[in-house]
Amino acid sequence: MKIRTGCDVESVARFAELLQKEHFCQRVFTEAERAHIAASGHREETAAGIYCAKEAISKALGRGLFGLQPQELGLVWDEKGAPQAALTGSAAAQYGHLQLAVSISHTKETAFATCVALEE
Repeated sequence: MKIRTGCDVESVARFAELLQKEHFCQRVFTEAERAHIAASGHREETAAGIYCAKEAISKALGRGLFGLQPQELGLVWDEKGAPQAALTGSAAAQYGHLQLAVSISHTKETAFATCVALEE
């Protein structure tokens, strides 16, 4: 069994400007993530947290975002609101055998996410 971890931290203020750029949002966030951000009531914090989770997932995969599309490192939320990794495309083809656990947290200023990947 092999355990890999990844984490990321981002400034929330940075996402106030980035969310104004439609190209950025469509390139980075899935449709479900964009809907989650819009419904959250804390758009910048939520977007920063989701972005952190994508970075954390990519680091747990051992490669960072190099060669992966951010949308392939998607998130969905369970019935209790906990984030779950949802790999698609080439990320799913290469890493679909891994079990991933994701956690996201934020304040008004900072977002943080961590990912643990388990390979049996």
